[in-house]
Amino acid sequence: MAQNKDSQSPTADFNGDQEEDFASLFEASNQLDNIVQRDNKITGNIVSIGDEWVFLDIGAKSEGAISREELLDSNREMTFKVGDPITAYVINQRDGDIILSVKMTQAASEEAIHGAHKSGIPVEGLVTEERKGGYSVNILGRLGFCPYSQIDITSGGSPEDYVGKKFLFRIIEFSEKGRNIVLSRRETLEEDRKKKIDELKKTLQEGDIVGGVVRKLATFGAFVDIGGPQGLIPMSELAWARIESVEDVLAVGDEILVKITGLDWEKSRIGLSLKQVQENPWDSAINRLSDGFETTGVVTRLTNFGAFVELEPGIEGLIHISNLGKGRRINHPREAVNSGESVSVRVISINPEARRVGLELMTESHPEVTDKPAPEIIEGAIVTGRVQSLKDYGIFVDLSGSRTGLLRASEIGDFSPRELRKKYPVDSNITVKILAVDQETQKIALSVKALQNTEETNQARNFLMSGETKSSFGTLGELFKAKLDKK
Repeated sequence: MAQNKDSQSPTADFNGDQEEDFASLFEASNQLDNIVQRDNKITGNIVSIGDEWVFLDIGAKSEGAISREELLDSNREMTFKVGDPITAYVINQRDGDIILSVKMTQAASEEAIHGAHKSGIPVEGLVTEERKGGYSVNILGRLGFCPYSQIDITSGGSPEDYVGKKFLFRIIEFSEKGRNIVLSRRETLEEDRKKKIDELKKTLQEGDIVGGVVRKLATFGAFVDIGGPQGLIPMSELAWARIESVEDVLAVGDEILVKITGLDWEKSRIGLSLKQVQENPWDSAINRLSDGFETTGVVTRLTNFGAFVELEPGIEGLIHISNLGKGRRINHPREAVNSGESVSVRVISINPEARRVGLELMTESHPEVTDKPAPEIIEGAIVTGRVQSLKDYGIFVDLSGSRTGLLRASEIGDFSPRELRKKYPVDSNITVKILAVDQETQKIALSVKALQNTEETNQARNFLMSGETKSSFGTLGELFKAKLDKK
């Protein structure tokens, strides 16, 4: 038994090994067949890098091979190393190896172009010229055609954007034994964009500031590519200043920073803002604007209730219609100013919270030609000026054609607003005393009361120093004595 067992052992072992090897080979063959499906895309790790081929472990008996040329960067440097993962398309099987391709280039086997049509593998092509309906493209030594609608995601590109450049295409039609090849670059772009959108969905949030490229301008805003998806900057978010058209701010191809103001992935809507990544002009202007501040601006628009004036980019004020007539009643702002006109204005109110500035139109001064020098604007000086405008809180006085002072109601006297307008009508002359001059803000405080006090003091001083004092009192004494004597 034992001898018979021993004599049968080699045969039994051989049969068992043969069955095991056959089973392994059959399993490996099935595994290989599954992997080499031409519509497959697999991922493997680099196991070696040779002079011509890079080999990957793809979990099969055979290794995957990618042409080294495909993995070189623009400087022809190898950016991958052993152990790095690579995802590629299966395009063929040769000499026991599985030929892979990240993108179909001239480095890949030309015989695989037929499979590229079926599997949808991206094929690298050179756009050679523009032709009727699209562009001629050289792919792997063969001439293909890419329609205008398939050369990019957005339309409107010019030939110089494509001719002479290499792009990835998909073969969407292959017939007449390769004499008719129709290509699409748009499909590869949309696939890449979808991947980027999926990644952005995980990280992008409202309030983020991201970089983008302006792709298209419209009457209502600008479309910006933010790395896959496109968002819209509406007109109101292009600039702090009022603008007439998008072209005033942006051009197609501009690289800009934008802020995410809204995200709706379901409706594919992304709201963007350009102005919110720039300094708000109100933050600095609020320190310069104050009651009485005088400046020039440009009338931007007229309404029934007044005229809006741009004081500086992003800062507008309103001249109410009641402050436009220069003392006379008007029915519409167009009777006093025109859109686009440069005007001189004065700040009469400011609301920092609401970011509103109230203005009044300053009347133009027409000083008479005279050889007399302009009065010196110093504290204590007595000058004559022209009434520019009257307010409840005082009178603005033109002192020398370029300087304006404020005569507050408390420095005039006990007059009602009606009495003031009657006593000091617009364009009438008024003599005042300069109480104070602020050189930093250019504000000039005036007074009529102080002038009156000065006049009374001068009269008393002149009277006491005139020499008439003694005789006057003497006469009075004599009269008093005569009266007593009479009694």
